[in-house]
Amino acid sequence: MKKIIFVILVWAAAILPGSAGNSNGSAGNSNGSVRNSETSAGSRERTTVNTRRVISAIRDYRYEPGFEVVSVGKFWMGLTRIAAGLAVETEEERMALSILNNIDKIVVVEYEDASEAKRREFDSRLSRLLDRAEKIVEVKDEEDILYIYGTSVNDAESIDDLMIYIPEDCTLICILGSISAEKIADLIKMANE
Repeated sequence: MKKIIFVILVWAAAILPGSAGNSNGSAGNSNGSVRNSETSAGSRERTTVNTRRVISAIRDYRYEPGFEVVSVGKFWMGLTRIAAGLAVETEEERMALSILNNIDKIVVVEYEDASEAKRREFDSRLSRLLDRAEKIVEVKDEEDILYIYGTSVNDAESIDDLMIYIPEDCTLICILGSISAEKIADLIKMANE
């Protein structure tokens, strides 16, 4: 989970003007590299993530042997925000908690223990669904490639419905709702001070 939070923070720094990222929209660290996906003049136009179809695919596989699906819905997200709010002590923690305010649901799928055929089948279906979506960031480290898909809203002021896909680890994380890029950038600045 720390790796995913780190990736989201790096993504925000990379795309926000005037943030920790550089002018060409890419950032890196000693363990890997991060780059924004850009649509060149000759490539096809990217569209929003079809969240309903991705969730439908997850539902189709959730009872398959080797597939583990954890879903935290609106009710539990609300309770989590309340509980976390009681434990908040610093401004940094308050800022991190405010990022959760517009998250409606989180779904995590881990299918490493599924049969090879079912993993390939699920990866193929997921790849077809995400292929036409906007790839916001691709992160490469020594072992894995992590893809983040989502829908940029208002010139990247926020991102709706993030899909974090790590094919080598057989993991998909869906963060449904809206994440403010400015709040993430502020959190990064506070952490670097």
